[in-house]
Amino acid sequence: MPKDTFYNLPQDKRQRILIIAVTEFAANPYDVASISEIVRKAGIAKGSFYQYFEDKKDLYHTLIEYATEEKRALLEKLPVPDVNGDLFSYFRYQFLANVIFEVHHPRLAQIIFRAFVEEVPFPEMTEELRRRGTTQFFKQLISQGILHGDVAHWVDPDMAAFMLETVFYQFGKYFINRLGLTNTEDLDLSLFEDDQAQQLMDNLMEIIEAGMKANPENR
Repeated sequence: MPKDTFYNLPQDKRQRILIIAVTEFAANPYDVASISEIVRKAGIAKGSFYQYFEDKKDLYHTLIEYATEEKRALLEKLPVPDVNGDLFSYFRYQFLANVIFEVHHPRLAQIIFRAFVEEVPFPEMTEELRRRGTTQFFKQLISQGILHGDVAHWVDPDMAAFMLETVFYQFGKYFINRLGLTNTEDLDLSLFEDDQAQQLMDNLMEIIEAGMKANPENR
């Protein structure tokens, strides 16, 4: 994680370095992303970079954590479904939030996608983040769903968590491509009220419910 010297920088300078680094790593695979290019655009000496971060890997880890925090902040802004609703309403809320994040923060989403799906330059780092994040999160929800009768008793929580996590990381890109969206950062939330967008979300949840719900015919 960043050194204290990074956190001692003025907030606007910290943010500028992070934004430039996000752009560089979103545009390039890990091995191609250039620290020299980042420091040049940020207007800092290369020696200063190593006063802020241990190395390139440390910066990369920082960006993944930054993207995760931004996603969590977005989630907190969205209306939470009725706590008395079933588990699948909550799944829909999570998937919708991830799609909104993908639409409005495509560069951060691309970094997460590279780290967890496409490239995975540091499998041990990715696995640790998954254990603390999505994998464990979905596994706990599914296990609770089985106990409460929302999820069929024969569902394997590990297998189901793997399936949901895979869709979780992939569905945003599919959604954007399916709707032919461009310049997504400028779109507002009214996009998700569009009939085709609603149908995509509905069908995703119908497929998930049909495979996992205790009584899918009653969905």
